[in-house]
Amino acid sequence: MPIINTQIELNKDLSLVVSNGENNLRRAGQTDLKSLPGQARTSLDNDTLKKYLNEALLAPNLDKMAPYFWLAFTPDHAHISPLHLQAARGRSVIVAENVGLHLVWYYDRIFIKPLPAYLLSSAFWEYIEKTDIEIWQAAAGFMRTYAYLIKYEIDFRKAQSTELGLIPTDDGENPITYERYAQFIAPFAELDNDRVRPRYHYGEMRLTRLNWFARFLLGRWTYHRIHAQWNEYLGRFLAPFLTTFLLLSTALSAMQVELAVQSAPQGSGNWDAFSQMCRWVSIIILVLILVVSTLFILLVLFMFIHEQTFAQKVLRDKRSKHKLKTSLKSSVV
Repeated sequence: MPIINTQIELNKDLSLVVSNGENNLRRAGQTDLKSLPGQARTSLDNDTLKKYLNEALLAPNLDKMAPYFWLAFTPDHAHISPLHLQAARGRSVIVAENVGLHLVWYYDRIFIKPLPAYLLSSAFWEYIEKTDIEIWQAAAGFMRTYAYLIKYEIDFRKAQSTELGLIPTDDGENPITYERYAQFIAPFAELDNDRVRPRYHYGEMRLTRLNWFARFLLGRWTYHRIHAQWNEYLGRFLAPFLTTFLLLSTALSAMQVELAVQSAPQGSGNWDAFSQMCRWVSIIILVLILVVSTLFILLVLFMFIHEQTFAQKVLRDKRSKHKLKTSLKSSVV
């Protein structure tokens, strides 16, 4: 039985037929169309369709890195801000068809994949449940993210706006209202992590951290390159490089002052006083540099330990909830 039925589906353009013992999707009604709804260039031929669905819904690189994501990301699939809060957090929504970028954010922008029309059809869900469980899990995890992206009617109106166009405005016959959408998305919101792909055990993810994971786990320089030119990319490293260079130059200059004071001739009272002042200033500068560097390292360590502690707390809470749910189910049986 598909996760949604014909009563709550939001797209009625597909039907499931069995031909020669093989499941096939066809356009419903008397129509000459032979393409996937919302994807006019994708044929409903099984081979073509499966190839497209693999590219459109699976994110193998993220699934491969997912076992290590708890080191850098909140291990909670509900860690997703609704659409109206994205702007409040200073992020602009960038619509991207690449599912590998879905809910990946980079400073002041977040990438979101629009909801394809075919995922709103009960016939499609019945088809992939019978033909490819991996695609079903990926599609189900993707749909579950929309249960958090669109929580309120203001999110729904924003998603249907011409500016974003994240979800269709009608099912071919009747308009898609917020009430119909809420009824449709409810079964996906109740899915557990063991029914979706590993990528969807997490919500929003920071691109800069994904790039670091890609270097060690995928053997790639970046997971996704934002900057099209090298000067823009290298410019990001200029500030930390200049800061390091400034600290080292200041430290070396202070050391040179100390050495010059030690080798300076003694005799004049005024000169001796000035030499001692230079010595103490150089020592103070060196101590300040050491203190600032130590504080910076401690701050980085504190942030890392704080995030790991929070991640472990979330994991423990999830395990305890899972055990409680399992015990309740067993007691009911």
